[in-house]
Amino acid sequence: MSKQSSGLHTVARLTAALHTPRFVDAGAVYWSSDDFRFAAASLAGERLWDVEVEDGSRLVGIIEGHPVVLTSGFDPPFPCALVFLDPASGREVRRVAAPEHTTEAAYHDGVFAFLTAAERFEAASRLVLADAATGKFKKVVAGGSATGLTAFAGGFLCTLEFVVHAYDLKGRSLWKTDSVVSVSGETVLATHLGGELTRLRPADGAPLWSFTFKGAEARSLVQVHAGADAVAVLEPRLGELALLDLASGELRWRTKRVAATSFAPPLVTPDAVVTLSARKSGGTWQALAAFSLADGSLRAELANHHGFNMTDGLVAGEVCVLGQEDGTALHLVRVPGAASTRSAGDATTGKESRGERAAVQTKKVATTAKKHPRSAAPAAANKSPPSAAPAKKAAANKSPASAGSAKKSATKRSPAAASTKKTAATAVSAQKKTAAKKTPAAASRKKTAAKRTQASAASAKKRATKTNPRRVGQS
Repeated sequence: MSKQSSGLHTVARLTAALHTPRFVDAGAVYWSSDDFRFAAASLAGERLWDVEVEDGSRLVGIIEGHPVVLTSGFDPPFPCALVFLDPASGREVRRVAAPEHTTEAAYHDGVFAFLTAAERFEAASRLVLADAATGKFKKVVAGGSATGLTAFAGGFLCTLEFVVHAYDLKGRSLWKTDSVVSVSGETVLATHLGGELTRLRPADGAPLWSFTFKGAEARSLVQVHAGADAVAVLEPRLGELALLDLASGELRWRTKRVAATSFAPPLVTPDAVVTLSARKSGGTWQALAAFSLADGSLRAELANHHGFNMTDGLVAGEVCVLGQEDGTALHLVRVPGAASTRSAGDATTGKESRGERAAVQTKKVATTAKKHPRSAAPAAANKSPPSAAPAKKAAANKSPASAGSAKKSATKRSPAAASTKKTAATAVSAQKKTAAKKTPAAASRKKTAAKRTQASAASAKKRATKTNPRRVGQS
């Protein structure tokens, strides 16, 4: 059985525009199918829709369950807007006005955030907030080159002149850092040179815990991704993968079987960590590997014929959304849980499922009874009474028809048991016959001993008479 049959498999390959953003939620994945069109597919790989919005548009996220496209007109006055699409059909639901020259947008808890491009005689970039109810804009900060607008638990993050700034929903500065920051849900992680990782508190940026990847070079920057209760850490120069406890930062396990050339974050699914393997597969590409979240063991590998690109990879339950190296396609890869893998008879783990172990044990017992009927009978007699009593009670409660049917079925299914019973009866008969043959010999030995005793007594009496005739007469 191939390792792909263990569960790790490609659900679908979807045509996409070159290196365009994509987003995923629990129901579907959304992406740009070309420069003007946007598409959606279910996590099972079924295409849902493919629609055209406007020239110069781009997908910016999923807001309140709707995929949202940012439009930017080519003609003055270059109007910008957020277009909300119906996730089922792709039809336009509503529009929200955006500031002129908007390049990025995000949303959190009733507030829109926009990054605008440079304007003449003004600062290069601006961060603008807008209340979703009123639509009123509020300029928060202006400065040099600003990128990487992201919503997080406390508000919004953006990188301004290579420094990450955090703002609350009212535009007040919370904290800043020159580290590389990544956000996974409500988890904020900061990585530093030398293989260091710190979890930050969203409210004030204070460190909750820190971890240093032992053996990392001074210039090394680890790649990270957080799941529900764990953080996967990839040290690309060492080609090693580690899993940390999300709450405490303690190391759970570490393995060396990953690609030493991957500078993209691993992905944490509910039951595994997915990254590129140290083994090549599909020509020059590294195989896609799934490591057990429990102990770091290699669960499965998937041939990488098209070149999976882990950069900007996404996770929705058991499905990973990966790009293709040439940027022309997306791949949906399903990573089933360990329970599903065992029930399917995973050949990559080298372990039997519980049902398989029970079947093998039953087969061994039946074979033993057939080859060694005498040893099988005592084994059956030595069963513990507590476990036998419930079975006896249950058998007594069965209807006569059921009992008869069961007896008949047992007779058909257990020729070995019948053979064992017949052999045991033969052995008992042989033992009785042998005992019967031994009895006359014992009686003969008893009679001979009696005769010897009488002869000895007579001889002794005769000698006594000769020695003391008076005493014998008195007696």
